Amino acid sequence: MVTDPPMFLSRLLGRPVRSSDGVRVGRVVDMTVLYDIPHPNVHRLGVGRGRRIRYLLPWRLVQTYSDEELSLPVDRMGLSAYATAPDPNLEDRELLLAWDVLDTQVVDLVGRRLSRVSDVFLMSGSYGELEVAAVDVGAGSLLRRIGFRRLGDRFRPVAVDWAALHLTSRRGHLVQLATADTALHRLDASELAELLPRLSADRAVDVVRSTHPAHSAAALHASHPEIRRRLLHLLTQQELQRLVDAASPTLARLLTELHATPTPSRRYLRTSGWRVRRPPKAPPEASPPADDGERS
Repeated sequence: MVTDPPMFLSRLLGRPVRSSDGVRVGRVVDMTVLYDIPHPNVHRLGVGRGRRIRYLLPWRLVQTYSDEELSLPVDRMGLSAYATAPDPNLEDRELLLAWDVLDTQVVDLVGRRLSRVSDVFLMSGSYGELEVAAVDVGAGSLLRRIGFRRLGDRFRPVAVDWAALHLTSRRGHLVQLATADTALHRLDASELAELLPRLSADRAVDVVRSTHPAHSAAALHASHPEIRRRLLHLLTQQELQRLVDAASPTLARLLTELHATPTPSRRYLRTSGWRVRRPPKAPPEASPPADDGERS
């Protein structure tokens, strides 16, 4: 079976969009997806000028798309039903591919690495749909986007499956935390401990708060002691108590003692060594018993 080669999001952005009455109503500013399945289809098309989205319309209304332009089956007056003012009203689990994904940092949950998205791979379907398959974290796509096409073509794409990503953009991060079936919520305690130092402190503590307390406690137990200490000091007393109640007596005592230990008042910096402090190969404390609790 022959499949079409993937399309690049960056090559769709900026293309003119023409209505059925022949009027050019703007350019492609962004596209959205619903973060609810491993490889979602493009949900809506953002049309406007510059970076401002003036119309946000269902992708099914796109009649044709080519290297030159996209055409719509509605006239300019009909687009008023899809006008956005002043900002697009997104659904709960809707992400903007250019704004929330492109050029943002992501964590490859399989490769255990932090990368930056240089482009998004889109696969075209038989009925005009576009599926988000993966992202490119290689240098080639970035070089092509900034005008060094020949140099960029020397680099092979470095594709990371969409289903294996954790987005660190604010909306992407929060949408994934709120989605029960996201890859994040399928990580075991040791995998979660590997993820935490690759996120900023506020993102990492969001993960701790959103995960089942017994699972979060086990992940903190497996983390590097410095990571564990910093995250515990970002939790409120009530949030700490949820972890303590779900942990074994030994681990509960450790968490309580670390939370009570004063922490330096200096400001936290990403460059202070947070990301390089990976979990130790053998945790210094005894592993918590297996009956600490079930994951949600």
